[in-house]
Amino acid sequence: MMHPTVKFGRFYLLAVNNDKEATSFWPTDKENFREIRSLSSFLKKLSSKYLLAIVNEKAVKCDELSLRRLFKLAETKCAGITYSDFIWKKGNNSIPHPLIDYQPGSIRDDFNFGHFFFFSLSAIHATMRKYGPPPSDTNVALYDLRLKVSIDYPVFHVPESLYIASNKKGDLSEDKDKAAENHFAYAAAKNLVVQKKLEKVATNYLKLAGAYIKARTKKAPSTNDFFPVEASVIIPVLNRKETIKNAIQSALTQKTNFDFNIIIVDNHSSDGTSDIIRKLAGKNKIIKHIIPKRDDLVIGGCWNEAVFSPYCGRYAIQLDSDDLYSSPQTLQKIIDVLRKNNYAMAVGAYSIVNRRLKKIPPGLIDHKEWTKANGHNNLLRVNGLGAPRAFDTSIIREIGFPNVSYGEDYAVALRISREYQIGRIYKSIYLCRRWRENTDSVISIERQNRNDFYKDELRTIEIKARQILNKNKKDMEKRIFAQYPEKKQKPLTALCLNLLDEQKKSWPGLAHSYQELANIRTRSVSCGSYKVDLQFNPQRAVSSGAAVDRESIKNRLCFLCIDNLPIQQRGILYRRDYLILCNPAPIFDKHFTIVNLHHQPQAIAASLILLTNMARDLSPHFTVFYNGPACGASAPDHLHLQAIPKNALPFIETSETISPIKEISGVKVYTEEKLDRSVVMMDGKNEKSLQEQFTRFINIAQRMLQTKGEPMLNILCIYENDTWRLIIFLRQKHRPDAFFLEGEKRIFVSLGAIDMAGVIITPMLVDFNRLQASQIIDIYREVSLAEDITSKIIREL
Repeated sequence: MMHPTVKFGRFYLLAVNNDKEATSFWPTDKENFREIRSLSSFLKKLSSKYLLAIVNEKAVKCDELSLRRLFKLAETKCAGITYSDFIWKKGNNSIPHPLIDYQPGSIRDDFNFGHFFFFSLSAIHATMRKYGPPPSDTNVALYDLRLKVSIDYPVFHVPESLYIASNKKGDLSEDKDKAAENHFAYAAAKNLVVQKKLEKVATNYLKLAGAYIKARTKKAPSTNDFFPVEASVIIPVLNRKETIKNAIQSALTQKTNFDFNIIIVDNHSSDGTSDIIRKLAGKNKIIKHIIPKRDDLVIGGCWNEAVFSPYCGRYAIQLDSDDLYSSPQTLQKIIDVLRKNNYAMAVGAYSIVNRRLKKIPPGLIDHKEWTKANGHNNLLRVNGLGAPRAFDTSIIREIGFPNVSYGEDYAVALRISREYQIGRIYKSIYLCRRWRENTDSVISIERQNRNDFYKDELRTIEIKARQILNKNKKDMEKRIFAQYPEKKQKPLTALCLNLLDEQKKSWPGLAHSYQELANIRTRSVSCGSYKVDLQFNPQRAVSSGAAVDRESIKNRLCFLCIDNLPIQQRGILYRRDYLILCNPAPIFDKHFTIVNLHHQPQAIAASLILLTNMARDLSPHFTVFYNGPACGASAPDHLHLQAIPKNALPFIETSETISPIKEISGVKVYTEEKLDRSVVMMDGKNEKSLQEQFTRFINIAQRMLQTKGEPMLNILCIYENDTWRLIIFLRQKHRPDAFFLEGEKRIFVSLGAIDMAGVIITPMLVDFNRLQASQIIDIYREVSLAEDITSKIIREL
């Protein structure tokens, strides 16, 4: 009778029905087994219950009782794959070798199942029918099979040592030797062909599991945050007196065309490291020495201390306390990459060197397995992505590092890659120093298991997040009424009007709001050189009275996020990243809200291009406006604009009577002191020049007012006759003091761009009836920036 065991790659495969068969046919080196080339053809012919996979490079022994227990547990758990801990036999020593539990994030190809595991053949056959057969390549076939099986069936780890493994005669290697060799296998040039095959398998699995995402195109948004320098080198350190000075000197010798500093987070060192840092900081002002107040921080927590400190620059760049930059140009090179493409993160390549800075195997780690098209998916398969790592500080502040001593960088990279592009440098710009006292190449089994389990857990979290993202994308597709721009496309104005008509028919809530709008009351009030329209609009009570403090925002669902929109609400997908929606509480007969598809804070720096683009695309019939996060935006946590009919606001007509006071690079600047509001206007035919001068204006205002974020402002944008006009209302308050009074003294008005431009919304009838010119003038003056400060800002332009 032919032995049922076959050889496939580095495994013996044995199909059995029970423990007796497994014991009888357990493979040994005494026999030569038939070698198969096609795994799928072999599997299709099998009718047994189990398929055993036994590593043929080691001597593996499993007795009948242990096999019986494994099979019974597998049946109880309805497992697709089962594996257990084992005993490693070395001479006369028996060393327990625990393994870790499998989870959805255990998709790396080097997951350790030990030297023996088995499949349920019924699970294999069902999987092949549903997801297709595995490839024939011995390097990837079983990897493909176990990933597919794991989609629908449990992968069960028995935390008991149920077999013995040892070296075969003449083999002196150990598991830890293999672990050290495999640590950089995915990044080694000699393995690139196999790695590409493994990547293809993992990518297919992600598609089947609903976790695959297309190439990321999102750039890091602009920000109005203040940064003292362009870049900060971040060095977390604990007891590295032998290496910290060299690391700091490596940073100090950087040659750049921008200002930078060095933030050293000294995690309560006790070996003299702190004294070395203090001496160097005393001689170099760019060194910022931080000792955390907390004593429970590890590497991730120390990174948070640095990036959230007031010293941190626009970009934050890694330098470990025992590593070095490879040249004085390292910092310039990586910042150039971040700046050029507005990347949220950039990563370099590094060389592994010894204490004397001589290269040691494997030498250059360039991570050429990373590609723009699929690096963000393949990152879920591999264990890292390179060094040094550099981040856009605004983004890393939103995400934060987990307070762990291993995998903190991987956690952040996974999160960033889900949403943003990551830049790469494939030439070595960093030296990773390794020697016996500082290397992680030889660590205990328990520590290796903790590390592996944590990274698998990070992958599990990320896979779930990407599955939700894809589900939301499908839900999003149902919400899209039209897209703009597209070939043979209607004008955006026509699309918006079509959307409004459709939504009035399909969304009863919106239809009711427009019916109520037809019944609103208005009256005009003359305020000397200008007029104001009062609008009694009870529907705006919720928006006008919205709590916009941080705690309230944190504790409520964002009503602009796609998941939280009314089920009937649809919109126009605008330039891939925005959705044009009908405002559910309209102020005018045409009122739209333009929301970012991603939940990110309201900021003019991030929306200026959108503002000018939208004004042009909706011209000449609409005015587009922006409410700052602290003065009118009822959703300051979600980036959005609004659009209303052009002639709906009295100030638009008033603005035509104001004369320019200066011109800068083709941009005309206007102001007027007799309007009881601090207002500045900018006109320009060149969009880029207009944006540049506006940004200068904001930066000057930010500096003069000493604000960390953007100044308080509301902005209108109009495009007509090939010219953009920005109308900027500078503010010092969101709401007048009377808003916060009680009883009859309260005036329930909350001023945004519409109110500042001459249509004051009064949700309460009593305010609509009683507001007079003197009160309106007082309210405008109270909430507006002092005119002398506005004049100083303009003079500096």
